[in-house]
Amino acid sequence: MQSEPTSEQILSARPEELVMMLFQGAARFGREAIAHLDDDRDDLAAESIHRVRAILAELDRTIDHEAGPLGRHLAAIYEYLMRRISAPVVERADVVGVVSDIEEIGAAWEALVEQRSSELQSA
Repeated sequence: MQSEPTSEQILSARPEELVMMLFQGAARFGREAIAHLDDDRDDLAAESIHRVRAILAELDRTIDHEAGPLGRHLAAIYEYLMRRISAPVVERADVVGVVSDIEEIGAAWEALVEQRSSELQSA
């Protein structure tokens, strides 16, 4: 399980690393929400889901909408994920699906960050 990044890690991170940290945080809060739903702690689940939505909104704000199709596709994905967990009553299956999608996209970002780090070290 990923721990929360320190202030030093955040301040020294490259932009792509910050995006990766956001995905990790969204997945962490999503898993917390699932655990709270399993324990019938709807109040805590709602708080964790709110954090996931806030992170998705921040990821959406970071998109370069002038970048062409990739930016539009990412915006559509983030909107879809937010919509799935924005209902007045959020079902566990929806949270599980959103967390799965976030983890998949986050893994792709992590691979990108690792590749970029290797390229920077080789240069």
